[in-house]
Amino acid sequence: MADDEEKKDGDRVKCRHANEPSLQKQKPERKIVDGNWAVASASYRMNDVAYIFPITPSSTMGEIVDAWASNNDNNPKKMLNLWDQELKVCEMQSEGGAAGALHGALVSGSLATTYTASQGLLLFIPNLYKIAGELLPTVIHVAARALTGQALSIYGDHSDVMLVRATGLAMVSSFTVQEAHDMAIVCQIATLNSRVPFLHFMDGFRTSHEINKIELVSDDILRELMPWDKVEEHRQRALSPMHPSQRGTAQAPDVFMQLVESSNTHYQMVSSIFEQALADFSLLTGRKYSPFEYHYFGSSKPLLAIVTMGSSVEVVKETLKHIKSEQVCLIGVRLFRPWSTSSFCNALPQSVKRVATLDRTKECGAQGEPLYTDCVCSLMAGKRGHVFVAGGRYGLASKDFSPRMVMSVINNLMRNDVERIQHPFTVGIIDDVTHLSLPLGKEVTPLPESVTQCVFWGFGSDGTVGANHEAVKIIGEYRPDMSVQAYFEYDAKKSSGWTISHLRFSNTDSDSLSAPYRVQDGRAHYVACHNESYVEANKFDVVKFIRKGGTFFLNTKIAALPPDRRLKALESKISPKVLRTLAQRNIKFYIMDAASLAAKYGLKGKINMICMSAFFRLSGVLPIEEAISLLKKSITKTYSYKGEDVVRKNHELLDACSDPQFMIAVDIPSRWKRATLTEEKRAYSKRHVALIDDEKTRKFMEDIAEPVRCLEGDSIPISKFLENHMLGGVMQPGTTRYEKRRPNPSNLIPTWNANACTQCNQCVAVCPHAAIRPFIVTREEAENAPHPSHFSTVKALGTELAGKRYTLQISPLDCTGCNACVEACPESPKALEMGDVEAVLLSGGEQNWEYADKLPERGDLVDKYTLKGSQFQVPLMEFSGACSGCGETPYFKMLTQLFGERMVIANATGCSTIWGGSFPSNPYTVSKKTLRGPAWANSLFEDNAEYGFGMFSAMRHRRERLIKLVEEYVHDHELSDNADKDKEEMDLVALFHEWLDCRDEKTDKCTILFDKMKPLFQFLLFDANKGAHTRHYFKLEQIYSDRDMFPKLSQWIVGGDGWAYDIGYGGLDHVEAFAANDVNVLVVDTEMYSNTGGQQSKATPAGASVKFAVGGKQQTKKPMGEIFMTYEHVYVASVCLSNQAHLLQALIEADRHPGPSFIVAYAPCIQQQVRPEGLNDMFDECRYAVDSGYWPLYRYNPGLIDEGKNPFILDSKKLRREVTSFLKREGRFINLRKKHPEIADELFEKMNRDVHHRMELMLNRASGYKQFSTKDEASVQVLFASETGTAQRLARDFSDACTLSHGADCLNDIDPDDLDCKTSIFFIATCGQGAMPQNGGAFYKALCARKEPFPEGTTFAVMGLGDSSYYFFCKAAKELETAMLNLGAKCILPMGTGDDAAAEGLEEGLHQWLDKVWPCLDLDPPKEVPHIIPTELVFSKRAVIPEKEDDKAISQYYESLHAKSIPVSKVQPLSEGGHNRDFISFTLDTGHDLVYEPGDSLEIFPSNDPIRVVEFLHEYSPDYDERTVIKLNRSFGIHGEVSLGSLFTNVLDLFGKPTMHFLQQLATFESNDVTRQSILDVETLKKMSLEEGVTFADLLLLYKSVHPPLPALLAMIPPIKGRAYSITSAPSSSPDSIELCILIDTWWCEEGMRYGLTCDMLRKLHEGDSIWCRVKPGSMEPPTHKQPVVCVGIGSGLAPHLAFLRDRVHAANVGMEVAPFSLYFGNRFEAREFLYRSELEQIAADHGSWFKLHTAFSRDTVGKKVYVQDLVAITEDAYNHLLKNQGMLYVCGNRSLPKPLQNSLKVSFARGMADETSIEEAAKAVEDLFVHGRAQQEVW
Repeated sequence: MADDEEKKDGDRVKCRHANEPSLQKQKPERKIVDGNWAVASASYRMNDVAYIFPITPSSTMGEIVDAWASNNDNNPKKMLNLWDQELKVCEMQSEGGAAGALHGALVSGSLATTYTASQGLLLFIPNLYKIAGELLPTVIHVAARALTGQALSIYGDHSDVMLVRATGLAMVSSFTVQEAHDMAIVCQIATLNSRVPFLHFMDGFRTSHEINKIELVSDDILRELMPWDKVEEHRQRALSPMHPSQRGTAQAPDVFMQLVESSNTHYQMVSSIFEQALADFSLLTGRKYSPFEYHYFGSSKPLLAIVTMGSSVEVVKETLKHIKSEQVCLIGVRLFRPWSTSSFCNALPQSVKRVATLDRTKECGAQGEPLYTDCVCSLMAGKRGHVFVAGGRYGLASKDFSPRMVMSVINNLMRNDVERIQHPFTVGIIDDVTHLSLPLGKEVTPLPESVTQCVFWGFGSDGTVGANHEAVKIIGEYRPDMSVQAYFEYDAKKSSGWTISHLRFSNTDSDSLSAPYRVQDGRAHYVACHNESYVEANKFDVVKFIRKGGTFFLNTKIAALPPDRRLKALESKISPKVLRTLAQRNIKFYIMDAASLAAKYGLKGKINMICMSAFFRLSGVLPIEEAISLLKKSITKTYSYKGEDVVRKNHELLDACSDPQFMIAVDIPSRWKRATLTEEKRAYSKRHVALIDDEKTRKFMEDIAEPVRCLEGDSIPISKFLENHMLGGVMQPGTTRYEKRRPNPSNLIPTWNANACTQCNQCVAVCPHAAIRPFIVTREEAENAPHPSHFSTVKALGTELAGKRYTLQISPLDCTGCNACVEACPESPKALEMGDVEAVLLSGGEQNWEYADKLPERGDLVDKYTLKGSQFQVPLMEFSGACSGCGETPYFKMLTQLFGERMVIANATGCSTIWGGSFPSNPYTVSKKTLRGPAWANSLFEDNAEYGFGMFSAMRHRRERLIKLVEEYVHDHELSDNADKDKEEMDLVALFHEWLDCRDEKTDKCTILFDKMKPLFQFLLFDANKGAHTRHYFKLEQIYSDRDMFPKLSQWIVGGDGWAYDIGYGGLDHVEAFAANDVNVLVVDTEMYSNTGGQQSKATPAGASVKFAVGGKQQTKKPMGEIFMTYEHVYVASVCLSNQAHLLQALIEADRHPGPSFIVAYAPCIQQQVRPEGLNDMFDECRYAVDSGYWPLYRYNPGLIDEGKNPFILDSKKLRREVTSFLKREGRFINLRKKHPEIADELFEKMNRDVHHRMELMLNRASGYKQFSTKDEASVQVLFASETGTAQRLARDFSDACTLSHGADCLNDIDPDDLDCKTSIFFIATCGQGAMPQNGGAFYKALCARKEPFPEGTTFAVMGLGDSSYYFFCKAAKELETAMLNLGAKCILPMGTGDDAAAEGLEEGLHQWLDKVWPCLDLDPPKEVPHIIPTELVFSKRAVIPEKEDDKAISQYYESLHAKSIPVSKVQPLSEGGHNRDFISFTLDTGHDLVYEPGDSLEIFPSNDPIRVVEFLHEYSPDYDERTVIKLNRSFGIHGEVSLGSLFTNVLDLFGKPTMHFLQQLATFESNDVTRQSILDVETLKKMSLEEGVTFADLLLLYKSVHPPLPALLAMIPPIKGRAYSITSAPSSSPDSIELCILIDTWWCEEGMRYGLTCDMLRKLHEGDSIWCRVKPGSMEPPTHKQPVVCVGIGSGLAPHLAFLRDRVHAANVGMEVAPFSLYFGNRFEAREFLYRSELEQIAADHGSWFKLHTAFSRDTVGKKVYVQDLVAITEDAYNHLLKNQGMLYVCGNRSLPKPLQNSLKVSFARGMADETSIEEAAKAVEDLFVHGRAQQEVW
């Protein structure tokens, strides 16, 4: 019964369609579409389901069907298939997934389809065999594309489809856009009738993206064509438990072959079935097709034939038609598989004697390409073996195939002698190596004159392409009698590249527009250039397309110039070649300043509508009145959702375009016919090549890159590629630096305000194109800049940069004007603002950049593992082709700055391939110093994780071999006789030892060691006389062969979310699953397939309206970070550019983690449609993402588990905004709300809930590992506001030690309400001009806005961090304390201060404060101090070490501090002896070893008394003494052996003052509780300090029984700190020496006077002695000679003022103009302490016109003491120089000086003002001095 019922159901289906009335003749609908749309329209209506995955160029088909399927019920555009359903569209994780799903759908009885190309089609192959083997009817639509071989190509050819011809699919080729629509239908009919699956393909881009007018096949015709009975049969064959069957079994040899052969009849019938389908189709549509299309336009019989398929058929056909060839015919292959020999032979006339086949693919090693072999075999089988066949290749990767190339093929066939016919041949290239290429034939123009041809040059993202799309549709739809065609070419550089639009219009349908090739040179009626930089001498020949008498339109700012200046400006701007063409071809030339016009009407940057209007006005394609009317309708339709105002502005703008003041006709002078390239323009056109100093790179640029850049790459012969060593696709590094962009899209670049800059380098870190960089320069270098007045510099901050200047330079020709750096600047006011790029160029910005770029690299002077230091490293990824404001590139740039010289990159195909590896642009470069850089390679999209793993595992194996060889070599060397050893060999072995010790260290150490080895290898292996006799020569050769493995390589696997979340997830998961895989993964998450146009991936969040999910994605984002955390051995981090310090930390931790890592980085993308300014808001977009909780920041560090700590660290702990504030900024969310508001509301609410839920889970996860489960249970909260990370580190250390705290949070992660009824401990740094650090600013603002007092029980304590030499010392901490007190919170103890300027640094104040905190919290001090990390050492076998070796080891320590040993040439007392204040002048002969500036200090490193050290060691331990030799592994900067005597004498502060911190550490080694309590007794320590000045040595001897192990002891005693003294000399007058003015300071205890360590050493110095020292930048920026100066100093505080004065005296003596200088100097006694009296008085006498000296000696006055500040108050110098003439104030002295001085300044200012009572105004003026950097102080 069941079978009968099913039969009845089937009959009913047949009857329903059979009984419908026959189709009536009706006029077909005509539509302007591209090939992808044409295919999608047919496949959508004839299938049930489609499985898709994005891949260029077929993605558009999937996007279109998804959009149609996603329209809601109320949308009139809703589209249904023939079963009155929406097509079910399912996106899969890969093409392989789509193939599997397609297979499953087919066996389930559905009509299913898919769209793919290239590598995607290859992933289908296994399933294609299955689908064909099971005879499952389907049509797979392919936009045929090149395959990745030596390089990736997204462009079209037949490489992909030719690789599946053995799978069993029938293959059909479409030649045109119309055919793409028709063949999609015919293939569907044929596959159902034959059961053989079909592959329908068209040429990628050339057909898939060509716009043309087609006739649509209506639903009624489709219903009549559809073989409904075969549909029913297919459905009845489906898998079903109603009629169960089994498929996919395993078969043995006995039956397998028979079943393979059983399908033969089906394949044999395909040709006839396909022909019948074509006939049926023709009957209903009138369009006739054949499996082999024959064309002949002669009147006799052809002798020659060209056989080809795809779009080239139309090129050949139109060419033969135009030349009316009598000899040549064309066979266009439509049904390629199954190949029908009989059909082919029947189509080929018997008269044909010679055949040329054209294949758009290459099969290396084959006898010929597929079409060639098929033709030859057919002719042999058809008994026509006498026909000569020449096989040729053309058009690979969309290389244009033109009529001229057809003539080349014809000419080749027509050679008199068959033997002379080139076979095989290529056409369209110059093959001067294997000589297969054909010379180009004569120019042929098949199109009639009535066809209007137009070319538009645009700039990516300027709207030109979109406007041309719209123009073609407007014209084609308005004029149904017109034919239209459009094709577009794009640069690979995303939104910053060039575009060329080729448009054709024919006034009648009789004029065919089947011309699938570019507009030919000299044939365009209208050419428009929308980017004025393209006409310059070094760009493109934009007018090569234009015909005689044609029209040229140029969008240029020159149009806005006065008429009398325009012509000269045009001649200056435009290339002479272009000028000559314009004149010689009698061109009508028009210019317009579209940008200014758009800005005038409030539409800044929107030039597309203006340029479209110009096209209609100048081209005459449509009457202008009609065109403007159509444009206005289009504007209203397109922009109505933006409001009437926007529509009105656009309408008014269109009307204005016709005004002659805007649209300007240029009268071309006859002299342009003779325009030549001047030397100036010649130099300008080659300026980027002139920058190249490497001959290999120069040759590459001239031979390859330059022609490609000028769009002349088709003319490069093969030999040039081989000469440039490019075989296999190898690329030259660093070519993007020679490309340059002018102008950038915005015409704006950042300009730097040096006075507002704090040198944080945050702006540099976010720059997507590495176009803004900090440079460390000398003053001389700055003065020698090409344009020194615009080469601003400031004193570089940091001891390691002493004597250097800091400058921030922007490359005006590489900057894209994205604004990211301005947004990232944390200062207020900003240190950067956007300015006009042309103004910068005019002021020498380009020359200054090039000059700075050539200066020595000095990144090695700073710690590159800090945010600031990392940005001093030259980025080894620069000037990429990424979009302006790209969110991906900053991550890659920072990677190269940290690890670039030792990193290997496996890159997944995607955006990072296009901007990172688009030939010939390579942004990855090498260090100028070392010529090392990132090694980058791209495999495929789907296998990148495996590809990177293969690199890592192979290199690890090679390195293990190298380690073994080195160990063996070292061992053999140690066993050999010393007498036979060369010094070089011994040195090499020593380096081998060092390398073996540090081989696993993930730093540049191994690389640096190899640099030292290289000359030794050279000597031992390659010296002609010695190499062959070197002991163990062959083993050394083996080592040298693996020399690339000496560095500790950092393997990175990088790509986008489409790769990591979807197609490559399986491989990625496998690589991450094993702890031994020491690879690092970086995923730049744009949350969509950004490279293929913005399709959804599993990274796309719910609610986003993107391609493949235009109705809003329903599923939540895949939590990749959480997934990989489940492995527990994987380091995981979620990072974002808005927190660069966190990003840096994550990258460093990932690299150092001994196992796999996974970092996912949020990357704003142009496809996200950020509002309102696009990617100009990239950095703010990152902030919104993090602040709203949309993108959490966290780190999961498995290494913390071993330390007993929580491995999960949540770094963004507070939702500072609602997530909707983020969603409202992006078009992908806004669009959903506009289209489907109810769906959007539901999804947005779900996202909001998900964000809050995720934050709650993460907070709980981050709170574990203490006795409470959530942070709410903790009674103490530890909070920080940190700029450099110090406050954060201290806060976290404190939190670890405090048992009442859950952890440390940054201030911005909490609200003021969270402080209620709790104890809060604040660690607050200060940045800029006393500002709260960024991560505390929002909290402080909210705290100040709070009105309600804190409730009872709210307590707090504050620890402020800063430098007391600055006016704003701990200002942020003080203001926070005041705000808390004002709101009623109780302070449990006075604010502590950690002072960087203190003798012991900030630790001194910190530990004093900590001693008081613990009792206030009712807690005992921590029993164990958390961070005692024993010094890594081993005891040497040697009893003693030679003195020279010992000294060399100690020199390593000092050199690690950047210190140098400098001799003292002069010691001169400055004060009378006999009292306890001795001032001494020391002069050091520095030569050129120490570079300094006025105001700098010299930091001197003292040493302990060696006799006291020996006494201590003898008394302290019987196990070791001063002679004991230990080996250090880079501790204290020493790598190697050193004696304990030297270490304790020179390095450790053995006789310094001990801290409580030291006692706590010491107590951890004492087991006796009584002794332990004694050690920890604070009062005892204080008492001992007062009585005898206790030292570390004293305490160690006192508690000798404790006796920490030596490694711990060395870690507990702090290193000796240097003491900084202001330099008195000026480099201008004393360039080779440094003079110091030093007070020999003393301190007292009950036992008497004591000298500090440094002073004790200095007072014993004699001339000729040497001291270790380094220059330390002072806190005072030296004045210029033209700035008025007031200097106030007491005692030795005179030193920097004297340096400034001496510098000014030198300037005056050499004739420079100098400003007034007033010096206020004070001391105690004039007779004994008037320092430098004679010199100062002499200067006052010689230079009294500009120098005034004021002195005050407090102890000489009777009665009230007079101090220098008193003199400031009663004299007028301060008012005149500082307030009236905007001079500089410098203050130097002890801490008691600044406050009284500020009061005196107020008095002086108030007296000088009109109203002497205006003390408040005067106070504001004093504060402004400090705020704006005109008052600087150095205090102690």
